[in-house]
Amino acid sequence: MPPGKDIEAVIVLLLVSIKPNCLIMTKEEYSRKLEAFVPDRTAESLTDWIFQRRINLKITRGRKTKLGDYKISYKPNSIPSISINGDQNKYSFLITLLHEFAHAQVFEKYGANVKPHGEEWKEEYRGLIIPYFEMEIFPEPLKTTLLKHFKNPKASSHADLQLVKALSEFDTPRNKPILRLEELEEGDTFMISGKKLIKGEKRRTRYMCYELGNPKRKYTVSALAIVDILT
Repeated sequence: MPPGKDIEAVIVLLLVSIKPNCLIMTKEEYSRKLEAFVPDRTAESLTDWIFQRRINLKITRGRKTKLGDYKISYKPNSIPSISINGDQNKYSFLITLLHEFAHAQVFEKYGANVKPHGEEWKEEYRGLIIPYFEMEIFPEPLKTTLLKHFKNPKASSHADLQLVKALSEFDTPRNKPILRLEELEEGDTFMISGKKLIKGEKRRTRYMCYELGNPKRKYTVSALAIVDILT
């Protein structure tokens, strides 16, 4: 995001409702606004997709529980919406947006009759990312990591630890996480989702953690979880 840009102002500008005879922005205007969030040379094609399908794109503040989502409304004259966290770096934003595009395409073809992240979704997701590989949008080593990821994409990009690490290399001071659990020492105390925990032993890709003041209560936490250290 450009330095000093107020994300709330950008959200309002990008909050478009594409209904018959009710275009808030032209495609050119929309594409220029979207450029602030996505890699170079991608905004135009993304805008084309959004306008063709009459999708309402909402760019939100960062949410701890999700990076983005796709919602259908069955109210009269309503249109589907996609929301994306605006605090992601441009490559993360693009990956999340294509993830939600894939959900929209699956719903168009199959309705609600298939699994949310089943083979149909994986096929649509791969099809959406291919043009951006061909355009050489992704630098190395991110490109190689993405190619591996898309052999069998997971329901959440956060479930692929190698991809999370590769994408985090492009975080800026504005969107770089404060701290990840793997950076703490065993025995350090931290806060996550309102809980105060003590970092314990590692178990594959997660850490066993214990509630501060009640060590019998245990939680397994991803090594790449964003946490706040307690002093």
